[in-house]
Amino acid sequence: MTNSSVSLQTCPTALRISPVVASAAEEACTVIRQSITYCCALDHHHDTTILNAWLANKTPENLAAWITAPGAMAWAAYREEAMVGFALLTRATLALCYVVPEALHQGVGHALLREAEAHARQSRLAALGLESTRTAEAFYRRNGYEPAGAVQSWAGLQAQPMRKVF
Repeated sequence: MTNSSVSLQTCPTALRISPVVASAAEEACTVIRQSITYCCALDHHHDTTILNAWLANKTPENLAAWITAPGAMAWAAYREEAMVGFALLTRATLALCYVVPEALHQGVGHALLREAEAHARQSRLAALGLESTRTAEAFYRRNGYEPAGAVQSWAGLQAQPMRKVF
């Protein structure tokens, strides 16, 4: 599955997962910012100070650098030509996995997660780690991730370190 397009049939149109390069950073940035702003209210409680701190480094320039960093791999989920999700794997860490509000609960996050896990297995990683938002913790638990340390706090946000052993 890794390094190739994958099509999954979901409603209403097919979902395509594809590896992306730095030229997709602006579109990926839009996906991430929409997801954080509209889907992660449980985490930021619409507090502009917290939200602005969370979004501060989510720029096209930073995303391009993260995508091209040594050991990084990124994927986007597309419905037709629209990017509806984005995931970034940095070595043994799922650093980013976000879905636009209109695509929630439609298998987009699950498809991105499976692609990242397939790449991790192909790279012979024994486990994949991440820091989950409160919003996404149940999603990761449903997909086999378990808490792996104390909750981390930063700028009014909390993140639960999680890990899945392969």
